Amino acid sequence: MANRSRGVGCDRVHYRQKTWAPLWVIGLIWGACLAGVIATITPLMKSVEILGRYDQGMSWSTVLPLVSVGVVMLLVLALTAAFMRLDVEVRADHIFIAFGPVHLIRKRIHLSEIESVRGLTYRPLVEFGGWGIRWRPNRTAWTIRGNQAAAVTLRSGRQIYVGSEHPQRLAGAIHTAMRTAGAGE
Repeated sequence: MANRSRGVGCDRVHYRQKTWAPLWVIGLIWGACLAGVIATITPLMKSVEILGRYDQGMSWSTVLPLVSVGVVMLLVLALTAAFMRLDVEVRADHIFIAFGPVHLIRKRIHLSEIESVRGLTYRPLVEFGGWGIRWRPNRTAWTIRGNQAAAVTLRSGRQIYVGSEHPQRLAGAIHTAMRTAGAGE
């Protein structure tokens, strides 16, 4: 019975933030997809016309490009949804970081692994080559927009930048959770 109550306490969220991708990025992704679909479909439709397939019945040569467009659009929609939001939660025993509403891509950092944390302003293009999940020697960034993050330094020396519009608030919540977790041991 003690494990059950402890488990509930560990899942309690002390701090939560959701950071959305900029709308222009989502528009750019969809625009590029649409341009690619048009560039792919146009020659296929012209080749169907050139071959003289004007019959009223639908053949695979006319259906396949349409099905392909549908599949590509669904794939882009799924990828856009998967990466349009960065969720960060500070819980009793760990930090939870995930992309999208489904949280297919996620990371947990146990508070016991953390040496220190601080809010900072950095240069995502120069330091990491952009946004998203970016790996560099001894550093990883989980970001979706902007140039602010909570830099979490692990006991191993590795740093994890967690993108945030309010990095000081996030760092403060992590500090509070670390103190509370330390007092509970």
